[in-house]
Amino acid sequence: MTATEAPRRFLIHPLAAVLALGALAACGGSHVTDLPGVEGDLLAGAKPAESKGAKHVSRMTDGLIASEGDFWRTDLTSVVAGDGVVLWDLGKAVDINCGVLQGDNNDFYELTGSEDGKTFSPLWSAGPMPKAGMQLRQNQHIDKKARFIRLTARGGDGFYSVGEVALFGPCPKEWPPRLVAREGASEEESAQWKLGLFGLVSVLFLFMNKKGAADWVRLLVAVPVGLGLSAFLAVKDVYPIDDDRGQTVIRAVTAAITIAILMREWLWPRLYPANKKATAAALVFLAVVSVGCYYHFGMPQFRDEAKGRTTLVHPWDMRNYFPVAKYFDEVRYDGVYLGSVAAHLANHPGMNPDSLRQVHLRDLTTNEITTAGQLMDQILDFHKRFKSPERWEMFKKDMKYFEDVMGTGAYLGSMQDHGGNATPLWMASAWLFWRNAPASEATLTATALIDPVLWAIVFIAIARTFGTRVMLITLIAWGTTDFSRFGTNLMGSTLRADWMAALGLGACALRRQRWLLGGALLAYGGLIRAFPAFAALFLVVPPVWWIVERRRETKKLPTLAEFRSAQRPALRAIAGAAAMVVVAVGLSSALFGFSASWGTWAAKISMHAEQPNSNHVGIRNLVAFDPDKTAQRVADEKRLEPWSAWQDTQRETLAKRKPLFYLAVLAFFAVALVACRKLRLEQAAMVGLMMIPVFFYPANYYCHYVFLLPLLATRVAGTGAVKSWLEPEGRTWFARVSAIILAMGIIQIPTLSAWPDMVYTYQSIIILGAYALILIPMARAAWKGLPPNTEELKAADEDDEDEEDEEEDEDDEDDAKEAESPRDPGDKPEADKKKG
Repeated sequence: MTATEAPRRFLIHPLAAVLALGALAACGGSHVTDLPGVEGDLLAGAKPAESKGAKHVSRMTDGLIASEGDFWRTDLTSVVAGDGVVLWDLGKAVDINCGVLQGDNNDFYELTGSEDGKTFSPLWSAGPMPKAGMQLRQNQHIDKKARFIRLTARGGDGFYSVGEVALFGPCPKEWPPRLVAREGASEEESAQWKLGLFGLVSVLFLFMNKKGAADWVRLLVAVPVGLGLSAFLAVKDVYPIDDDRGQTVIRAVTAAITIAILMREWLWPRLYPANKKATAAALVFLAVVSVGCYYHFGMPQFRDEAKGRTTLVHPWDMRNYFPVAKYFDEVRYDGVYLGSVAAHLANHPGMNPDSLRQVHLRDLTTNEITTAGQLMDQILDFHKRFKSPERWEMFKKDMKYFEDVMGTGAYLGSMQDHGGNATPLWMASAWLFWRNAPASEATLTATALIDPVLWAIVFIAIARTFGTRVMLITLIAWGTTDFSRFGTNLMGSTLRADWMAALGLGACALRRQRWLLGGALLAYGGLIRAFPAFAALFLVVPPVWWIVERRRETKKLPTLAEFRSAQRPALRAIAGAAAMVVVAVGLSSALFGFSASWGTWAAKISMHAEQPNSNHVGIRNLVAFDPDKTAQRVADEKRLEPWSAWQDTQRETLAKRKPLFYLAVLAFFAVALVACRKLRLEQAAMVGLMMIPVFFYPANYYCHYVFLLPLLATRVAGTGAVKSWLEPEGRTWFARVSAIILAMGIIQIPTLSAWPDMVYTYQSIIILGAYALILIPMARAAWKGLPPNTEELKAADEDDEDEEDEEEDEDDEDDAKEAESPRDPGDKPEADKKKG
């Protein structure tokens, strides 16, 4: 090969270089382990005889420590699981007098020793340190003898890491011993960088791999695959993954690749046609990753303090909802925190009630934070609410389970939330599952499985109704939507997905022209959580638009018979919704009593809605925002509830700006009403969902429903119909709406380090801005009397014509080839064969 040919061939065939890049990216660096430790260290360079639940154990004995206060998980630390164990064998029993251990600051690290490897006794319990980050503990008075050394961790936040463990016979003269300290490189940041690189290269490959691309372009798939493997190994190395950053980056990368696929099909469908099979395979892969994102990749979010391990149960959520639903006749909407303290006292005989007087809890009758001392009379009489002593005993046992799982401090410290806020219909549903079941890990794990089943039913229904491709897009949005700072879901809770499942199934039923069922399902979703009722309410909008247009055409109002004939589907859907309201309210009232259930719920929700909350989003959040009165500036630690000062400023600012608030609500509502012109019923219902943060003030995690919004941009049945699931659902409107929904989680990333009130102010801006980007083009098209996907339908029709022309051209080419090819003398034309 000549000197001039080499670079030319390298440019023509870049595969070798790119494959090399992918291979290098998949390789991880090695950790230096041959550095000298402190003289006399019994564990210097020792390899463990046994290790369970610990990563990179060699880092514990390599003579290196992280700089004091360094991050807990770097390339200098070994991460230990809650049930992790590391065992070293020193070869023989030796005296151990001194030791140093560097670990994360807020945990206990237990060292035990044994001479026979069977019976272990305590050597040293290295407890928490006051400063943050990696901190060095030291002990000059161990004075024990052991051959086997065992390390475990407990307490703290459940996340443990060790930088170094050093044990000595005679204590070194220089104490504490001088260990080599370095600044560690965050393995999480490395994993996030690799994830970002994988996303970028994946997007480039998908853009390069167009329809009919050369073979060498297709082979370039090795590059994103190699980088993906490298990213996977890096993420696996830092598992369990930090939710605020680590999982957010995974969600963002997944959403970004999906957006690139959608934009590619929207912007360059003809000039640069996509490889349908490649993009379809990518969507399947991204959907699988999204399911992992939603379920935290199998990582339990909470710890069972009684069992000393993690648990799939969501005790912080269930400690409110389980007792309220199971004991609704006694606990009602006001008693869960009174009952929590009463059960705590009863479960600890001899405890003086005065010892709990300073415990903070929310008075659910006023929605204000107070102390247990202020409500002690109600607490001591709480057992009188129960119908029988046996039922009170059951309640005590159930609350003891939550106290054991959470730990007494968390159990008593979690009573400043808002109790159980679900409607009586939800309480009745949960009561059916829990009425005879004790509070236990088995019970709550079993009932938590209801939600995954509901999700599966919803996405199967979407696939059967709207197509597999639409299902994949909504599934990706479902897994990557990042509106909950506490994770994208309430994994481990029970019946938290029911209202969203009802909305999704309702949209599918309406699309399949099952009008009664569709209306009933939408109403059921509203009856569970109240604010989703806007989906059912917007079923009225298309019929109203029909009346308006009929009046414009004929210069008179239509007759009742004409209206009933033309709007039969809408009327049946509205009738289904009304019937569901009557039946559901009637049954739940028969079970609990109307006044004691729906009446008290309405009063509680009214109070709850009036109080500013830091993790709520919507127009109200934005109107009440004052940059000079953020929580960071005005929160007062001297108050019983430090954030109450911020709440006061929110109320004052909102009161001053009430006209602006009403104007903003009216503007959004007007645009939504106009946008519903020419829409189908299920599309109008999805627009109704967009009014939730406009009229209401929902907690941020309720905004997870946004994954359903791409359904409002699907094609009209029978027009530009999708021939197979490989075909894009739409190249303008659907791609635009889906991309906007997916982009919201990506945009949130820079905001996550702010104070909570600022995080949710940013989220309010993001969600309302996204809704404006969707609704305004829809309203503009509707104002002109056109369906919002006019351009899409034209493009679809033109694409169908182009495909037919291409098929005809291919048939002509085949005929020409057949005519030119030599024919066997024995062959007869098809017409001759038929004649014969």
